[in-house]
Amino acid sequence: MTTTPSPAPQLRARFDAAGGKPVYVQRMFGRIAGVYDLMNRVMTGGLDGRWRRFAAQQIALGPGQTGLDIGTGTGDLAITLARVSAPSARVVGVDFTPEMLELGRKKIGKLGLAKRVELVQGDGERLDFADNSFDACCSAFVVRNLADIEHGFGEMLRVVRPGGRVVCLEMSHPYNPLFSAGFHLYFDRIIPLLGKLIGRSAEAYTYLPTSVTSFPDAPALKGIMERAGWRDVRYWYRIGGGVAIHYGVKPAR
Repeated sequence: MTTTPSPAPQLRARFDAAGGKPVYVQRMFGRIAGVYDLMNRVMTGGLDGRWRRFAAQQIALGPGQTGLDIGTGTGDLAITLARVSAPSARVVGVDFTPEMLELGRKKIGKLGLAKRVELVQGDGERLDFADNSFDACCSAFVVRNLADIEHGFGEMLRVVRPGGRVVCLEMSHPYNPLFSAGFHLYFDRIIPLLGKLIGRSAEAYTYLPTSVTSFPDAPALKGIMERAGWRDVRYWYRIGGGVAIHYGVKPAR
C-alpha cells in the first residue's frame, strides 16, 4: 500500500500523460538542468547552501566511511557531505537524470573532488546496491518526487549499515498561519514567474509549489520514516517550517 498522498489533479494529469510520475520528473529535471543550481540560489535567497551544510553535518562521515546521496542532481549535497567529512571518506551520488549528472561531474572535477565524490545513474526507489553498503544516506529536495515515500525510505534503510544514519532536507508546511500565507504567495505566484524568466520553464516551477501541497508535514513525514524502520527520528524546521530537515538511525539489530 502506498503511503504517498495522491497528487493534485493537475499533476496527476501531467503524470498520466508522461507515462507516470518517475518519467515526468526525470524529463522535467532534464529540461531545467542548466538553470537548476541558479534557480535554487534565487528561490531560497542563497539559504539552500546553509541548509545542505546543516543536513550534511548530521551524518558527517568518519575516516574510510562511505555515504550515499539519493537524487543527487548536480551533486551539491554530495559535495557538501564530502567537505564536512573526513578526508578519506567517500560519497556516491545517485540520480536518474543524465543531464544533471553530466553537470555535476563537471562541477566535481573543477572542485578537485573526483576521487572523493562519484556520481552514478540510478533510481532512488530501486537502489542498485547491496544491503548494508553505506554508513549514511542523505537527500535534498528529493523525497517529494518519489512515487512511494515509505518505500523510498525503506530502500535507504536497506542499503545503510546497522547503526547508520539518514538525513532528509525537504520542503514542508509553515506552522504559523500568517507566515504560511506569505510563504504560499511566494511559492505559488513568484516562483513560477521566476522559473519562466530565468529558467524559461514555467511548467517545471509550477510543479514545485503544487507538489508541496500534498506532501506530508514534518510530523507526518517523521511517522513515515518510523514505519519504514528508522529510529530516533527527529526534525528541525527552517524558515518558519517551510523547510524541514529530518534525521534517523538504522537499528543496530
